[in-house]
Amino acid sequence: MDSTVIGIIGIVALLLFILAGLHIGLVLTFVGGLGSVTLIGLGGGLNILGSTPYATASAYDLSALPLFLLMGAFASNGDLGAIAYDAMSKWVGKLRGGLAIASTLGAAFFGLACGSSLAAAGIFTKIALPEMLKRNYNKELAIGSIAAAGTFSTMIPPSGALILYAIFTEESIGRLFMAGIIPGAITALTYAGFIFLRAWRNPRLAPQISEYYDWREKALSLLLTWPILLLAGLVLGGIFAGWFTATEAGGIGAFGTLMIVIITKGLRDSKILSALVDCMHINGMIFLVIIGAMLFGRFLNLTQIPFNFASFMSGVSIPRTAILLGFLLMYFSLGMFLDAVAILAITLPVVFPVVLQLGFDPIWFAIIIVKVSEIGLVTPPVGMNVYVAVSAAQGKVTLAETFRGIAPFILCDIFVLILLIAFPQISLLLPSLMFGD
Repeated sequence: MDSTVIGIIGIVALLLFILAGLHIGLVLTFVGGLGSVTLIGLGGGLNILGSTPYATASAYDLSALPLFLLMGAFASNGDLGAIAYDAMSKWVGKLRGGLAIASTLGAAFFGLACGSSLAAAGIFTKIALPEMLKRNYNKELAIGSIAAAGTFSTMIPPSGALILYAIFTEESIGRLFMAGIIPGAITALTYAGFIFLRAWRNPRLAPQISEYYDWREKALSLLLTWPILLLAGLVLGGIFAGWFTATEAGGIGAFGTLMIVIITKGLRDSKILSALVDCMHINGMIFLVIIGAMLFGRFLNLTQIPFNFASFMSGVSIPRTAILLGFLLMYFSLGMFLDAVAILAITLPVVFPVVLQLGFDPIWFAIIIVKVSEIGLVTPPVGMNVYVAVSAAQGKVTLAETFRGIAPFILCDIFVLILLIAFPQISLLLPSLMFGD
């Protein structure tokens, strides 16, 4: 049987197994291993199955991922989200929709210390939702702004999705981190502006709060954010200045977050063991997917499908912008059913060679697909951020209210996505300053 036919059968089988509800990491491993055995025989296939897991798990470049995940786990248990929200609420709370804006800006701020969008959605639901409902905010606006803001951790460094993209494509983690800063900030400001305009046009959505804070209290609230500022300065500033690599930055960030949590909360209340257990669970799941993706990628390389597909796409008369839009539609559709880890693992072995062949910048393309995955995080029927927010709300809002509340923010994301496609330099400015063109 022709290797291309075997590859197509493998891809179809992979999708069918995923639709059947099987674990994505196990499915990638099974299809990749069986496909390799089919193509090069039992001995060669078993050699790939034996060597790939160790080579993948022991790779030095991959150590950045568990370190940044550990940093995020410590940050989630260290009340840094509450500090960020408190500071933003004091500065913008008096505006129409100010508490919703505060949750948006606070989540972006918190994203500098935590790369997990699910953690951000859960934390800010517990912190901000009761405050907004107590002041008679519209439920849909309140929960929608929180669930949408939770996606910032997917874009703003240290981002787990960008680290995974770097692992699968062998791009620079440092360049990807720098590329995510401006798009993340633009998204946060777009959300904030949208909330303000909605509340200004319909004041019943977000009654103006009566609390007043003077400049001294506002300045003090910013001073209390020193843990987040220190971590962002150490990690991002160190990478940008070239003082250390992304892996070293992950180690410094994780250790620095641990020290800050112990200093601010004390050893007994810092929940270190809980953070370590959470991090191990997440790492185990992600590394299984990564190993499976590497096995599946090697199987596809044996079939030559990625290279043949790239050559075919570069030779067709379809404009490359149309091909890009087709990819984005595919990522959006997958995002409705799968999480970002699974999507990147499945698609990049095939899509990335085409992206390079068509002349798209791989750093810019990373930001584009991460932006699309942000939309997927809040889009039914899966919408993981929505389910996390509803669960954290503990009955205060319904799933239907949350999805209705999130819908206008998806339009904001589409607006930002159009900006990023039309003006690639938005994503590429900081990486070019960091490393040069």
